[in-house]
Amino acid sequence: MNKPQDTFRADIFVPADRWTSPERDAAEREKLFPKTWQMVCREDRLESVGSFVAHDIIDDPILVIRTGTGPDDLSAIYNVCQHRGRRLVDRSHGILGHEIACRFHGWRFGWDGSLKGATDEADWDRCPSFDKKALSIPQIKVGRWGGFVFVNLDPDCEPLESWIAPVAEILDPFHLEDCKPRFWATIHAPVNWKVYIEAFNEGYHAGETHKLGINYRGGTSPGFAAGPHGMFFSEGGGFSEYKVRGANAWKTPETFQEHLWANMAHQYDTLFALTLDPTMKAADAIRELPAGTSPEEIMGVFYSRTVEETEKSGAKFPRDLTLEAMARAGTDWHIFPNMIILPSLDGALVYRALPDPKDRDKSFVDVWSLGRYPDDYVGPKEPDSFKDFESFRGNNPFLEEDFDNMGAVNSGMKSRGFKGATFNPSQEAQIRHFHAMLDKWCGTP
Repeated sequence: MNKPQDTFRADIFVPADRWTSPERDAAEREKLFPKTWQMVCREDRLESVGSFVAHDIIDDPILVIRTGTGPDDLSAIYNVCQHRGRRLVDRSHGILGHEIACRFHGWRFGWDGSLKGATDEADWDRCPSFDKKALSIPQIKVGRWGGFVFVNLDPDCEPLESWIAPVAEILDPFHLEDCKPRFWATIHAPVNWKVYIEAFNEGYHAGETHKLGINYRGGTSPGFAAGPHGMFFSEGGGFSEYKVRGANAWKTPETFQEHLWANMAHQYDTLFALTLDPTMKAADAIRELPAGTSPEEIMGVFYSRTVEETEKSGAKFPRDLTLEAMARAGTDWHIFPNMIILPSLDGALVYRALPDPKDRDKSFVDVWSLGRYPDDYVGPKEPDSFKDFESFRGNNPFLEEDFDNMGAVNSGMKSRGFKGATFNPSQEAQIRHFHAMLDKWCGTP
């Protein structure tokens, strides 16, 4: 198996000011987010010509608009009237008319940002500063990958195709563009955006954090760099002790198939992602295989039953998503700077975080569970919104264990007694790489 390049096994200390410094926060807002590719939405929110999604990248409101029937017929412009600076469209999504009219004074713009007309336009007849081309809304770079729509505010940015290439090379067999959301939640999180992303960018925490129904302590999760991005694998450490469904009793698996089933069942029951109906049914099936069945044979049956159950549901299973492709993908991919994807046979679990423009100790975070569904399946077009982690409680037992850590980290790192993070040189190497990339883009405070 070819693993991504490993470049950060030394210099594991990162000073606390990388999270707490106002100067670093300002640099991220000026040098990082306006110049890196930012995921806006899933493509299925832009199905019809004229459909749009409004999105804020910190203090920059933008519009992404479907301008035609081709997959690349997308336009992205700033959501700001060029007359007096009013936000042009107040809605979060919907269908636009042929022109976008500002509600303040009625200036009208095309989907490409061109100024079509101004109220009482003759008043500017002898005014040289009234130039329709110069007063058009600036266009923004837009691209697609994996069913996601990305934008970059930097007109001189690297193309999305080359930026995403180290990730796409590995994850393309999952055909995430064909997946649809099982759930989508957005939370106004009381933590810095990096605290959120870092929590999902390593598996080193699993043994101590996730104790609800399974024991992850035996495994390890070495991390690697992949261009500007990062990833980690999960490597075995014996069978996972698990809590028996419907009982307050723990059990150690006696066979590999029981171990695999226990891990699938825990995700299915508490995370509602990664393991959905097809792989859960496949896990139920392999549990019945006789003791002594080899792990290779078990995985072969598990894979074939997953394909069968997916297609039985009316969904398509990608034929290039083999067990070899699954193994090569590992567990978790960080797309720099603020997106995480965990791929699975059933789809993916996806995270995104953006800073709150008003408070560096808060962020707007999203989580999607993507699955393979029939063509007529309609998933959520809008997220379930929560004002903080506490209001989210009761929706996802697995994620709530992660959220409980985040607030404690966000407050603890401000202590005079905390000088900085000392990352695990193997299992948190990808986070050290993340901070090296942040220093490259933002400089040091």
